Amino acid sequence: MKRKYFSWLLAPIASMMFLQTSCDDGSERYSTEYRCQFVFNTSTHITSILTRTLDNPGSFALVKMRTEKGIKVLDIQSNNGKDKETIYMTTVEENQMTGSLGANNSIIVGCTNFNGMAAFDGQCPNCLANYTSQNFPLTWCENGQKVSCAKCGKIYELHYEGRTDEGKRLIEYRVRYDGNRLTVTNN
Repeated sequence: MKRKYFSWLLAPIASMMFLQTSCDDGSERYSTEYRCQFVFNTSTHITSILTRTLDNPGSFALVKMRTEKGIKVLDIQSNNGKDKETIYMTTVEENQMTGSLGANNSIIVGCTNFNGMAAFDGQCPNCLANYTSQNFPLTWCENGQKVSCAKCGKIYELHYEGRTDEGKRLIEYRVRYDGNRLTVTNN
């Protein structure tokens, strides 16, 4: 009799332990669908908009990447919608280690008010899932604390895991910052 009770009790406990440990790494939280590999040396770019956002809760930067004469070029815009800059990535580390920035070479990086640093794809995940193109850029709205898509009209809250009111989420990438080097990746 004790054995039946014991095994009946162990099964739910074991399944709860499995569920808890399988979710702890956050593997489902970060997308691997679009390649993202970005390295930015903040000690080289100490006055950059991007550098200033990393320790400033509520600040975000939209980073778009292009190539000009073989050099990667970043076009960065602050979430205040006014401050913009262009940075040529001339260090070997940045130029060789940065591959692509998500679905269409743009990411949003910043410091949330509640969850620390975050990095999201700069394209609307709803439209990426529903259309064959990859050009659905997000733009700042509501004082730069949210982003919206002109195509579908969805609004994503940056401080709450990039969620909409319906619970849909922005594509999120892993972000690390050691005080000198920012890395955004999905591997």
